[in-house]
Amino acid sequence: MSASSVVAIPARLGSTRLERKVLTDIGGRSLLARTHDVAISAQAGPVVVLTDSEEVADVVRDFGGEVLLTAVELDSGTARVASVIDALDADVVVNLQGDAPLTDPAIVARSAEQAAATGAAVTMAVYALEHAADLHDPSVVKVVRAHDGRVLYCSRSAIPHVRDAPTDLWTQRAACLGHSGIYAYGRAFLESFAELPPSPLEDAERLEQLRWLQAGLHVHSFLVEPQGPSVDTPQQLERVRAAFAEREGLPA
Repeated sequence: MSASSVVAIPARLGSTRLERKVLTDIGGRSLLARTHDVAISAQAGPVVVLTDSEEVADVVRDFGGEVLLTAVELDSGTARVASVIDALDADVVVNLQGDAPLTDPAIVARSAEQAAATGAAVTMAVYALEHAADLHDPSVVKVVRAHDGRVLYCSRSAIPHVRDAPTDLWTQRAACLGHSGIYAYGRAFLESFAELPPSPLEDAERLEQLRWLQAGLHVHSFLVEPQGPSVDTPQQLERVRAAFAEREGLPA
């Protein structure tokens, strides 16, 4: 019997880097509605938005989406998904960030398929880093993995370290990978999420993936093409607006 899946879109209104970004206008529709379109197009199961804001919930209902309210104090999208697992009838839950409207829907579908096929606790899409600036950017999460796709480590630092090569050539000398921001979780992982032990590695790098890895969980990865930017800064917002203007023939 094939595994069932749901696509969950965590959408917190109180963004620190770009205020109220999920409700920002993108060519006449909200950023969140645009991302919801991606999830629907993926055809990877029902789609539900998870939010701590009644205002966001009303917007979702207005465009015909399903929404679940979550606690304000949850500190990550994963925690938000785990908090509602009892309300989700699925073996696999794909976490699509609410600020990623340029994601290829096929990658959302593949995330669900890979998670079901491997039985991993968590599955993540990764892509090749082509530019040294991205490799050395702490905001880009780097991933090192085994031959079978199992994730060995994630870091804000440039990994792997390429000995005896200038840093601007590291992406040419080694397989340097970044995390695309999409996760797919197995149901058992979400049900036991609150029981994971504290992680000094997570505290040091401020990366939730390290909590899972330090607990010894199977985190799987698969390769995808680089995706359009998520929206964390005003500059990225303008890039996304320009992309939709070109795609739909709208005024830039």
